[in-house]
Amino acid sequence: MPEPVMLPSLPPASLGARPAPFAPERTNRLTYDDEVFLRSATVIGVPVVGQTAWRFPAEIPVEAVQEVVDELAKGPLNRLVVRPTVTGARSRWVPATTAEPVRLHPDRIKPDQVMAWLDTTTDEVPFDPVKGPLWAFFMAYTTDGGTVVTYNASHIVCDGGMKLGALIAAVRRQPLPRLPFDDPGATEVTRKDDRRDARTMARAAARGLRAARRAGKLPALEAQSSEKRPVPPPQPDDHVVHEVAFAGADCPVSEWNAAVERAGGTSNTLQIAISVEVLLEAGIVRPGEPVKMSLPVSMRGEGDLRSNATSGVSIAVETELRDGVGRVTDLAHIRERAKKEFSALFKGTRPDPIAHIAPLAQMIPDRVAKSLLKNVVTPLGLASNLGRPDPDFVAPFGVAADSIVFRGLALGATRGELRRMRGGVTSWWCEVGDTCNLGIRALDPDAVPDSERLKEIVTDVYGRWGLVPSFW
Repeated sequence: MPEPVMLPSLPPASLGARPAPFAPERTNRLTYDDEVFLRSATVIGVPVVGQTAWRFPAEIPVEAVQEVVDELAKGPLNRLVVRPTVTGARSRWVPATTAEPVRLHPDRIKPDQVMAWLDTTTDEVPFDPVKGPLWAFFMAYTTDGGTVVTYNASHIVCDGGMKLGALIAAVRRQPLPRLPFDDPGATEVTRKDDRRDARTMARAAARGLRAARRAGKLPALEAQSSEKRPVPPPQPDDHVVHEVAFAGADCPVSEWNAAVERAGGTSNTLQIAISVEVLLEAGIVRPGEPVKMSLPVSMRGEGDLRSNATSGVSIAVETELRDGVGRVTDLAHIRERAKKEFSALFKGTRPDPIAHIAPLAQMIPDRVAKSLLKNVVTPLGLASNLGRPDPDFVAPFGVAADSIVFRGLALGATRGELRRMRGGVTSWWCEVGDTCNLGIRALDPDAVPDSERLKEIVTDVYGRWGLVPSFW
């Protein structure tokens, strides 16, 4: 028998991370998840961009950052989308031939101006899926002798695992193919190939619909959720682009771990509890009733170079009113419920209705998708825990970062769009050296109108857990 082909693998984003036991399809066609973010950008007009920012205690030479950017440009992040020539066929990936050079801000910025500067960097490149670029690096020196570097990338081309893994590979000078299926003829796709893919998708859609009918509906989670929030009536400022509130909260790892130990939980469960308590403090959810929280997880296997390979589960987090304040006091039930759902997901015993309808959803023309996407909601609560990132990600330019903040941005979203999507909060947590960071976005423009209000809420919630945040 022939020897199995060993495909190059993306480095894991965090120490101890293990690949998921799923083999990717050998194709350069966009996946359903890729397509979701593509249509968010091209149909709704709201590109979703992941921003990762490092704060370094010393001045990093521009050349050191550019060397990593040059290596990153040789790998799987440097892709562009080619739209199909036949209705029903999937878009496909092709290698990009150029990449954006790192951009240095001309002036030093004050430490308390870092977040304002980070906001401006997303306006400097178009994140065009067809023409590019889909990712770019920016840096600025601070007045206290430090450096801030930001790594902005469209969610079309990478989820968190791809984003971190591709950079780690670049730092290590580890060569990786540009495309998921590294074949010499992979970019030579004809109209005939598109017709063949459309037929393949039609068959997959038919199978999916039959499977969906057999599977039936998932049992509804008995919890407060975005779907159950009332759709707000039109308001005069619905057309105004809204700068979503964000807080990047640092605190010592020792204090975070002490809070975890006092509560008998884990870093993950404390992050989830804090996220729910922010929802409670903001008045987005009611105390005394469960709250639906979405928990993403990587489904990336060995040799898997898909741009997006993430799934997730949802759990109900119990809340209570204690001394007049909405609280989450039991971390054990969060861990038990999350463990049960993740186990079912990886064993394949958890129904996945999205998987059944994904082929049909990809086949729908943009003009039809536009009307359907008007009713899409975002999660009431979503918590991504990155743990302790790989050392090569913490110090990609030769100096270890003091702190790293992660956040996702929906560029150009209006207040009306955010109101209709009825989202709550999204949070990211990571540990870097002696510091841990919680980045949290509040998606309700009325409950949390700006970042200053969100910082007040986070400070109050942290205080109930014996924590004192310092903000980026």
